[in-house]
Amino acid sequence: MKIFGSYEPIRPDRPVSPVAPPAPQGQPTTTPVAPVRPTDSVQLSESGKSMARQLAAESRDTLDPERTAELRRKVLEGAYNTLDVVDQVARRILQRGDL
Repeated sequence: MKIFGSYEPIRPDRPVSPVAPPAPQGQPTTTPVAPVRPTDSVQLSESGKSMARQLAAESRDTLDPERTAELRRKVLEGAYNTLDVVDQVARRILQRGDL
């Protein structure tokens, strides 16, 4: 049996590369190869798109210092001390399962 190239033991932590026998004299050593076009693609599921929209909405809804100061002023003035506001807050807590 003839072995071309050098001998290296096969190890599971390294990929094995095949060793081609040398080409006979007078023949080309390579064959022309067609250009490779990338075929990778990504498709997001509807639940993934929904999660992305939710994260984007949450980042938009963050409170900046000006908005926080305005809300604090309204709370201290009693603007939210109505039964309608209490009812809306209670319904949202129950819908979200925060309780």
